[in-house]
Amino acid sequence: MSDDRALSRPASPLAHMRDRMAEADAAFRAGLDTAATEADILRLARNLLGLCDEVAETLRHLAPVKALACRAGCDTCCHSLIQVNPVFAILAMAEARRTFSADQFEILRDRLVSGSSFCPFLFDGACAIYQSRPMVCRGYYSFDLALCRQGDYCEKDLGYQGDGAHAAHQLMIFLFALEKRLESIEESLGLDSGPVFLHAAARVLLEGPDAARRWRTGERVFPGALLDAARDNP
Repeated sequence: MSDDRALSRPASPLAHMRDRMAEADAAFRAGLDTAATEADILRLARNLLGLCDEVAETLRHLAPVKALACRAGCDTCCHSLIQVNPVFAILAMAEARRTFSADQFEILRDRLVSGSSFCPFLFDGACAIYQSRPMVCRGYYSFDLALCRQGDYCEKDLGYQGDGAHAAHQLMIFLFALEKRLESIEESLGLDSGPVFLHAAARVLLEGPDAARRWRTGERVFPGALLDAARDNP
């Protein structure tokens, strides 16, 4: 390893997370402040998720973790009400419009209108927008499928913060803290920060193609999303 590469390595997991958090904060603040179109919001959301993926990869090298129970085809955590920041609901619907077949999008439409007991973007046991899935979905992890089925998607009291924590738990903490930073930035710009239930917000976006632009202008596009979703899924 060259001296340059050694010097560029993060001193610790926490130091790396602090640096990337500051980077994400600055980029989101500047990007959202100047965003004028839905395309601007989508680019900002994708860049942010890309940064999160880079953090996840770095943490796996700095703080290895034993094998997770999470596997392709396991959709246990997808059978929950997912709360997201509005920008990720906007990205989810845009990704569906861009990549879904006509038949697949019609199924999505039916789910959003009639309601479903699972994430509307779940198809054949897998996330149909996986590369653009919200931050909260990236933070879920488990070492025990049985606990997942009980609704425990992380190790709770067995996890801890600090440089000695394992990568999956550190990433969950990073994503949770970043979500709060995003909300704070949105509120400072006079925007509705949510969180909103994904399927309820997706329905608003389905029925109002200009909803993303209206949200960016400060309109409360999703005011009933949380209440409506709770009413439809008691």
